Amino acid sequence: MSKQRVNRFECCLCRGDDIKPVCVKLGVHYVKCLQCGLVRQHPYPSTEEINKYYENYKSLKSSQSEYLSDNGQCVFRRDKTLTFMDLGLPKDCFKDKRVLDVGCATGDFVEMISGVGAKTVLGIDLSAECISEAQARGLPCQLASYTDISEKFDVITMFHVIEHIIQPQDFIEHSFKLLSPGGMLLVETPVIGLISEAFGRRLRYFMPTEHLNLFTADCLIRLCNLHGFSLTAQVRFGSGNDSEMISPPNKRAMDAIAKKCGFGDTLAIWLSKPGTGGESAFAK
Repeated sequence: MSKQRVNRFECCLCRGDDIKPVCVKLGVHYVKCLQCGLVRQHPYPSTEEINKYYENYKSLKSSQSEYLSDNGQCVFRRDKTLTFMDLGLPKDCFKDKRVLDVGCATGDFVEMISGVGAKTVLGIDLSAECISEAQARGLPCQLASYTDISEKFDVITMFHVIEHIIQPQDFIEHSFKLLSPGGMLLVETPVIGLISEAFGRRLRYFMPTEHLNLFTADCLIRLCNLHGFSLTAQVRFGSGNDSEMISPPNKRAMDAIAKKCGFGDTLAIWLSKPGTGGESAFAK
């Protein structure tokens, strides 16, 4: 594992400090690294600031949006079903597999796949508030730091997680270590590009303290390739419009255009770890 000391003013990926201002959101600066293209908070918040932000994360997010609310569970299930179809995931891809959901929050994905024949399912998160609710729902979730996990899995999922991490490469590297040969890593994260440029500081994914690093799609895929993963499938979706911004018909139309043209502000990727013979354990 790479355990380089975090310099709050340097790019977490390339250690570069040559930057271009992008925007200021709620008094926080976002900049673009001119060496690797990563957009990041500048400077990164301190560990104390990050820990304080996540103390009551579930209460904070459910008060601001559907996320982590009761209604948000239905939206989450719908969105993941569509994304898996877009990626071409086999319908039985979780059957008899050991599955780990990193950043499980209140356990929506753990609950979603608990009935599809997985051998084992585990969710982990750093929010005690979220894990308490997940366990109250009877879900196999625990309070844990990802890099402290050492058991092997066939599938690892990270839905909107790596943008929250100061050194996301550590999570990618650790995923390769934990996956069995031929295993699958599923990552979903905001990405920058045409939509972020058009929205500027109003981009919905500029979220101080929470979203520390925003990748371009190419930058993230290169990082995963560097750590041994091969790209099996990808899809971009999302027009940058939340439902409260425009009417539902307009949002549906703009979301459809963003997905069809491949410039959405959210990226989902299916990454494979080579098997013992170089193959994936999951047929596409």
